[in-house]
Amino acid sequence: MRAKTSAVTNRGRAAVAGTFLQYGLPAALALVFVLLAGGLQRSFLNYGTELLILALIAMAWNLIGGFGGQFSLGHSVFVGIGGYTVAVLFDETGLPFPVVLLAAGVLSALAGVILGYPMLRLRGPYFAIGTLGIALAVTSWMLNWSFTKASQAYSLPARDMLRLPQQFQLAVVLAAAVLIIVTAIVKSPLGLRLVALRDDERGAASLGVRRVRTLLPVWAVSGFITGLTGALVAFQQGSLTPAFAFNPSWVLDAIVICVVGGSGTLYGPLVGAVLVFVLRQWTTDFSDWATLIEAVVVLLVVRLVPGGVWGVCESAVAAIRRRVRRGPPDRVASNRVEEEVMANV
Repeated sequence: MRAKTSAVTNRGRAAVAGTFLQYGLPAALALVFVLLAGGLQRSFLNYGTELLILALIAMAWNLIGGFGGQFSLGHSVFVGIGGYTVAVLFDETGLPFPVVLLAAGVLSALAGVILGYPMLRLRGPYFAIGTLGIALAVTSWMLNWSFTKASQAYSLPARDMLRLPQQFQLAVVLAAAVLIIVTAIVKSPLGLRLVALRDDERGAASLGVRRVRTLLPVWAVSGFITGLTGALVAFQQGSLTPAFAFNPSWVLDAIVICVVGGSGTLYGPLVGAVLVFVLRQWTTDFSDWATLIEAVVVLLVVRLVPGGVWGVCESAVAAIRRRVRRGPPDRVASNRVEEEVMANV
């Protein structure tokens, strides 16, 4: 009885520790960086903001592309919608900052629902091509829409600009919040249905999991996160053009980061964002070869570690845990002998 009680207690402690690591640790780290932002160097703040923008877009794409298995090429639309929402609302209205930021995410999510309802009925390459077509169509429309100054730069009012420490603080808060939200979704019944659709859609459908009903809310959340990232991009840049805000390179960066870090994992986008950012900083001295070097790195990752860097780390940790539970080889052998002796008695 005491052994059972001890086992239950240990499991409870492990569950509490796991919950803290998944939810409490990101919030605590975010609080530390927010408080220290005022004393950090400008170069660190600038690089940190750029890095977190990459991580945010990758986490948003990973939610639908990694866990959902839907290879979207249209997430640049959400970046542009979020960025232009901030620019237009600050220029045309006197709304406060929190309302404008929330509006950027909500409008992106709403666009995700409107565009996703027909698109999510497509599968495989048809879905990828359909989302890319929508992204290109929206970009062409924005280049000719006079309300957003067409192809000219749309600048944010100087009074509404965020200083560099504030941009970094916003990026840190968004990154921590998004990581917690993604973790909660993946651990929820919706996340289980999402992964089931990715792994075996027919089997999931036979159990009552509906494709559009499962993917649409996840698509909306992904659009919401990307829209908030677009708002952060607008604050960082100070002005936007359709060619920049709706550039397909946003979604390509997200895909590369997820492939390198580990698609379909919680922390793969963060690891991949760090690795890709460091690689790009290193290749700035080789401007003519930077793209080729990055392509070679991606090919090597796909060939050697298809699960990504974080996938390798998870496999190594799992192997260590199994080894610890089994104990030393001598102990494992003695346990097997004892089991055989008891079976023959």
